[in-house]
Amino acid sequence: MTSKLVSELLERSGLLPLLAQRERGIVPCGAEIDELVDRADTLALGAAADLARRGECGDETRIHVPAAPPATNDVAVIVSAASAGGTAFLRHVARERLVGPIGRRIVVDFAAVGLEIAQVALSFGATDLAGPIASRKGLPMLEVDDQKKVVKRRELAAFVERAGFRPVFVTTDARPEGRSTPESARPHVDS
Repeated sequence: MTSKLVSELLERSGLLPLLAQRERGIVPCGAEIDELVDRADTLALGAAADLARRGECGDETRIHVPAAPPATNDVAVIVSAASAGGTAFLRHVARERLVGPIGRRIVVDFAAVGLEIAQVALSFGATDLAGPIASRKGLPMLEVDDQKKVVKRRELAAFVERAGFRPVFVTTDARPEGRSTPESARPHVDS
């Protein structure tokens, strides 16, 4: 259920027809849609993307550890928006949700963009987070340090829960830098 305030914001911004198209299974496209998304207020864009995400993908947020899954037609992996700041990055995520394939998983690399921006990106249409469980200094935790890994998992889960989503951890085989994921990579889901 959408609040009256959000409904009015989406109506004023002109984004309601775009959401209606997505609800009917139609991916909005064309110059008119691009212009609409480009000129939309950031909060309206985020609200529209959040509604689309919740309707298409539910409240589950997968947390891929230690790395993102490979990008496919059904999975978009967003590491960063090159030189874009936080707002531009969030607008990029929302655009991916609103004009991308229906139900596509959008993965944000929290190691690249920071945990706080990644958390906000969940409310701008992202469905998944990815990155290593790291120490306070940003170094990957060693397998022998299981107690600290458990604490970090709880912290990551709390970030997702505070954003209003249900965290589910997915263990993926780590990919060496610059190489594609091997055929043997199998995600393992645990909640």
